[in-house]
Amino acid sequence: MTLGRRRTRAGSLPPRGGLPALISTLVLACALGAGGCATAPAAPATSELTAPASGGAARVLEVAWRRQLTEPPLVEYKPQEFASAASDGTHVFIGSKGGFLWALRPDGGGTAWKKAIPGGVSSRPLYLADTRTLYVGGDDGVLYALDARTGAERWSYRTRGPIGGVPVYDEGLIVFVNGESRVYAVDAQSGAWRWQYEREIPETFTIRGVGSPLVAGGRVYAGFADGYLASLNARTGEVIWARSLAGEAQRFMDVDATPVLAGKTLYTASFSGGVHALDPLTGDVQWRYEVEGASSVLVEGGRVYVAATKAGLHCLDLEGRLVWRQALAQQGELSTLSLLGGRYLLLSASAGGTFVVDAAGGGLLQSFLPGHGVTAPPASDGRTVYILTNAGWFYALTVRG
Repeated sequence: MTLGRRRTRAGSLPPRGGLPALISTLVLACALGAGGCATAPAAPATSELTAPASGGAARVLEVAWRRQLTEPPLVEYKPQEFASAASDGTHVFIGSKGGFLWALRPDGGGTAWKKAIPGGVSSRPLYLADTRTLYVGGDDGVLYALDARTGAERWSYRTRGPIGGVPVYDEGLIVFVNGESRVYAVDAQSGAWRWQYEREIPETFTIRGVGSPLVAGGRVYAGFADGYLASLNARTGEVIWARSLAGEAQRFMDVDATPVLAGKTLYTASFSGGVHALDPLTGDVQWRYEVEGASSVLVEGGRVYVAATKAGLHCLDLEGRLVWRQALAQQGELSTLSLLGGRYLLLSASAGGTFVVDAAGGGLLQSFLPGHGVTAPPASDGRTVYILTNAGWFYALTVRG
């Protein structure tokens, strides 16, 4: 997360920058027990796979191919790329701050087409198979609907803030959130406006970033920079309830974690207020787990996994009790979490790289450590994991076993 930014209604994302890429490495780290902490090794002179010091851990990922999408300007000190990939089975779609959305061939990374996106891309596209349409938000505040086969633009809808989250489809609508604390619903076929909801952006310090909305049961759940989580009618945008999750905090109140609905409980997190489990119908808080910097929540297999920028990776049970914790070396800003094959947690750290963690016990299994780290969330189609590094290199890593 980018800390210490005072956001105003006319604000924009802060500069993100860096130096040219160093040689990337894929390094296995030793499996650590609950509460363990890894120390990331220095990058070797060449890319290689090395066995963990303790031995016995299987390789999870290995590099298949890579290509450079953009080169960071020399004037930038610490580069950051935020875009994540999506796939339709025949193409891999990935944007970057270089100002293009790419459709690449998954067998080697060759270009099928590319589309200019003024201002760049810091989001993950949404692909709809029924209409072969790709929806992607730009840093210029425009939501684009593209033909997934050719990249031709079908329509666009302009907002006043950068779009960093993933658009969501629901019954003919595309619902998305922009960086000015506004939720929009537009017609999926035409891009026509249907409704919008917004909250005041606080004049205190806030966090760079925005979560994606959740649409479930005829409701839209979305978090905001003022520390509120809101439940809206998915057809009209009418407020059903709005709940503050910030506690006593007066800054860094942001609810940037995409909400998760599991069973009859809604889970999300506030940067200052920690993890919350709520009643999705009323917004009443069932329990809260206090951890500073919580930015992502994943619920799977009776566990609640939490990425916290200042406190690493946490695993809770469904009652909010700590099961294990894993600290990450050279952490920095953490990406959203994803689960690979039901066994491995994937997440990226802006100051380090991408990490593979054992979901059951919290052991660190593998580290992908490219020069200048990885801020963008890793994405997977189940067979391949795609990673965009802060230096603008796009990697395809095959899943072993």
